[in-house]
Amino acid sequence: MDFWQDMSIEEIGEQMQRFVSHNWKKTLHDHYEELTKAFPELEDSTYGLYLDKLMPPAFESLEACGFKTTHDTKKSDFLIGKSLNFRHSIEKWGTEEQRSRVFWIVVRDRQNNPIGTLLFDFFHSHAGFNVPKAPKISVIRETERGNIVEAVKRMKETG
Repeated sequence: MDFWQDMSIEEIGEQMQRFVSHNWKKTLHDHYEELTKAFPELEDSTYGLYLDKLMPPAFESLEACGFKTTHDTKKSDFLIGKSLNFRHSIEKWGTEEQRSRVFWIVVRDRQNNPIGTLLFDFFHSHAGFNVPKAPKISVIRETERGNIVEAVKRMKETG
């Protein structure tokens, strides 16, 4: 991955989208049998297993450049893919076959100053194991929870 110090949130978002677009299908293909076998028992948690395989290299590479993608993590938080926190997500859009859960990740620089927020829109099925399309990465400048939630809702409602 091509991350460097002093990147803007927009540049980080572009690199994250490039990584996800390039790797989501291969990761799905490489682990499909394991994930489909797990789905009857684990249901939605199976998507966490998938994201645990897909996303850590991207977040580790970003953090190696001095950026922080987790903060204010509580003991009760459920993290997947290294930096996707269920407490920082909303799922309320789409059909059973193509649900959308949007995670947000506030990115901080070396000095721990927030530079913006990555929005990770993950599409999945509740009817059976299926990732129908690539996750979509967007960025916003807002870094406070209330403003982020409002931005996510506007993004999803306006398409």
